[in-house]
Amino acid sequence: MNVRLTWNNETKKQRREKMKAVQNYVDSECLRLMTPYVPVGLPEYEKSGTLRDSGKILYPGKIVYTAKKARHDYYNRNVDHRHGGNPNATPLWFETMKKKHGKAILRGAAALIGGNAE
Repeated sequence: MNVRLTWNNETKKQRREKMKAVQNYVDSECLRLMTPYVPVGLPEYEKSGTLRDSGKILYPGKIVYTAKKARHDYYNRNVDHRHGGNPNATPLWFETMKKKHGKAILRGAAALIGGNAE
């Protein structure tokens, strides 16, 4: 006995749209929730907040900080990230955000597709 399963084209389209909405949600939440941990106003920057405001979603799933030295400041654990006036600033700010808010983002993403992240 041979069985062949095929997707209804409308179902594929709906699934793609839901996944796109979930990815948009995750990207925007990550960018929003990382902001409190990004160093701002460091003397190396021309304007206060340059690094914090340079976060961009280049394409789904890829967030990049475009300010000068952003990569250096992200990975450098030997810099006092609070120096610029942000007491919550940390290196590896994405990892910090993920530890504190990752489960909430997962729950929100699951809710968008009618699932449960628990």
